[in-house]
Amino acid sequence: MATTWAWPRGPRQRLPRTVTPFACEAATSYTERLAHANHIGVHTLRSHISESCNARPRSDWLAAVCGQPVHVIQTRLRGLAGDLAALKQSLRRPLCRRCMAGKGIHQPVYCYLPAHVTVCRRHRRWIGPPAHNLDDQFDLQDRPHVLRAARTHQCLAHQHTEVDLRAALGDARHMLVYWAHAEHREAAAILQTGLHASVAAYPQMIAVAATLLKVSAQFEHPGPPTRSGTVALLINRINERIATKHIDSAPVEQWVHNR
Repeated sequence: MATTWAWPRGPRQRLPRTVTPFACEAATSYTERLAHANHIGVHTLRSHISESCNARPRSDWLAAVCGQPVHVIQTRLRGLAGDLAALKQSLRRPLCRRCMAGKGIHQPVYCYLPAHVTVCRRHRRWIGPPAHNLDDQFDLQDRPHVLRAARTHQCLAHQHTEVDLRAALGDARHMLVYWAHAEHREAAAILQTGLHASVAAYPQMIAVAATLLKVSAQFEHPGPPTRSGTVALLINRINERIATKHIDSAPVEQWVHNR
């Protein structure tokens, strides 16, 4: 008869070295950093902090292994056993490599960052989507317009709800895509894919979204402008913000109609 081995029921002792978890850090990222600090395999460590080989780490077992308080593990890490919150992989990005190097950390630290956190303002490097690894964090010293857009993005995140901001960004992308096709600008960044294209299109998307949110607020006050007046106002403001001259008002008319 074959011998049946029971899965280990939790860790038996604390590891010699601990690492501090960051806010909203992925549990998988923290586990990899902890294993690396103690010179053991990641799979070996996971076998002691999870109830099965494919399960998420248990916060109490992980706390026992790393020596951090349970409440710190539960508060800071995302993707633990029993965590019912949906993990948006598009938000999983590494923290600024230079910030981490200053703390003596030379491994990637993956966190579920808010969508409006796109730039490390201290080191002026891109950390927004779709940056999936440290090599994607390129220098923005020669792109002040991207840095300004990132500051505007953060201001908008504090002034508006996540739902309203996400909708405004979606509408902004729709307008820019429409105009790029209508004006036969097939090389426009908004029509391209990849990291550099996303960063190139970012300032215009933020500028248009900010304009839509500002004009949208006028609808909440008595005596809003007429539909034709709003369309003309929007076209003029958008053209001023992104230093271009769009004439086709179809996407703006559609946006006003949907309000």
